[in-house]
Amino acid sequence: MGRHALFLAIPAHGHMRPALAVAGELVSRGWRVSVLATDEFAGMVTAAGADVVPYTTQMSQWLGPGRAGNADPDADSLAWSRVLFFIEGAHLVEKARERFDDDPPDVVVYDMAVAHAGRALGQLWHRPTIQSTPSFGSNARYSQVDVVLASAGVGPGHPALAELRRMAGEFAARYDLADAPDDLVSWAADHAIVYLPRQFQVASAGFGDGVGFVGPCLGTEDRAGDWAPPPDGRPVVVVSMGTTVNGGVELFRQCRDAFADQPWHVVMTLGGTDPAALGAIPTNIEVRAWIPQLAVLGHAAVFVTSGGLGSVAMALHEGVPMVVVPRIPECRVIARRVAALGLGTVVPPGEATGPRLRDAVAALLADGDTARRVAAMREHTRAAGGATAAAALVEARSAVHAGG
Repeated sequence: MGRHALFLAIPAHGHMRPALAVAGELVSRGWRVSVLATDEFAGMVTAAGADVVPYTTQMSQWLGPGRAGNADPDADSLAWSRVLFFIEGAHLVEKARERFDDDPPDVVVYDMAVAHAGRALGQLWHRPTIQSTPSFGSNARYSQVDVVLASAGVGPGHPALAELRRMAGEFAARYDLADAPDDLVSWAADHAIVYLPRQFQVASAGFGDGVGFVGPCLGTEDRAGDWAPPPDGRPVVVVSMGTTVNGGVELFRQCRDAFADQPWHVVMTLGGTDPAALGAIPTNIEVRAWIPQLAVLGHAAVFVTSGGLGSVAMALHEGVPMVVVPRIPECRVIARRVAALGLGTVVPPGEATGPRLRDAVAALLADGDTARRVAAMREHTRAAGGATAAAALVEARSAVHAGG
């Protein structure tokens, strides 16, 4: 029988989709792949050729279209989300053990948000693990989760973090784990897949050979669908603000007003917002509930985005300058990196008026220097290897196990 990998992640598109692209690549190489998945993602798991291990999420009130609300999450919500992720991960451990204790997989691929779950299973089963990192990579010099929390005003003494450490200590004791509580929930890992090119990574020095910066991993869902621009040759501007916290109807109305009657073809995806709420749509704007984002970005001149890592990575892959309107702390960290590298411009949500967005897009369309920097980053991104490189990392890690 072929080698077997188990994937663990939280039920969010930004976490599941790149992991499933890696899972699909492993399946194409003859691996058996199992994925703990909710009903929402079961079809995507099957499409990747992997086996669904069903479970019910403990955090349905937090993740998914419209469930997190469209207001900026406050510091308390962000801090307590780490506790919710911990509860989710503990539940994943229980479900994985029920299914595989008698026949453990050869390697465990775990999402950073449930790092404790992956580390626990690795120790309990005596199997190698590797982290799936849909964010900036973390190491001893740079901690993405600490930077995100600090950017939201969450200090180290926040009660949610104290509760997280308490729960991690109990979890470690229950399973007789070697990790200290802070290490158990850390996003730093000696063996990790990071879905960015190294050139985009913050503080890229200090990562060992076990960490691979592979760029975006694009699976069946990402490559699905075709799209062609109108034949008039107008620049294409894409507006896609995500599905979880996207600013709601007011931000989309601002975009509608900003781009009305401009000499651009605008493709706007609403992420769960009712198109009827926008009212009359100008003739140069195409409004859709969903777009094949990769296909559309392949024709785009500018991308207006909330700055989620998956969307930013796609823009880097296709070489598209960005106007980033970051609404949540993690996106604000990513947006700062976009600006620091000269790959686009950042518009704070409170300043995202019609004229400001219009002017930001117009400036990027006329900015040859940004276009050249974005083109160079596109080459780095495509050379990073994607799902092929990520699968090779999993295979190398699995070789640690004698059965691999």
